[in-house]
Amino acid sequence: MKSRKAQPDRQDALQLLESISQDSSQMVRASDSPRGLFTCIAALSSICLTLIQAYPPQGFWLLLLYAPLAVWYWLWKRNRARSRSLVNSADLYASSYTGYFFLTILLVNCLRFWDASQVDELIAKIVVTFIAAMFLLAKLRDSYNKFRVEDSHGQSL
Repeated sequence: MKSRKAQPDRQDALQLLESISQDSSQMVRASDSPRGLFTCIAALSSICLTLIQAYPPQGFWLLLLYAPLAVWYWLWKRNRARSRSLVNSADLYASSYTGYFFLTILLVNCLRFWDASQVDELIAKIVVTFIAAMFLLAKLRDSYNKFRVEDSHGQSL
């Protein structure tokens, strides 16, 4: 008899834990930066990295296009609740986030060896850089969000 009463309680507890996990994941996704912002950053970065190497004087003026993105982020962030900072967390640096960050640095350094001088080479380099940057930014974002969820579960215990 006791095992029958204990079983529904355990099932309810498991359902509550699953509900809490889903709610915290949804909360982290809702408080995340807009996806379009990261797409614009990846596109602008791929264009800037390519054109700065191919046409240095004109390419540096493209860096001014980061100003509207910063204003967009500032206006978006101003209306949101302030999230808890994870910068001082040592566990973040031991996670996959650090690995993807170093892969991003490696990507930028490897792309410096690709010397594109013709228009079709420039376009190919921009496309490859954009695809790789979007992949790595998505992985960085997912890793950071996963860590935020795990950290919130650790804070609640």
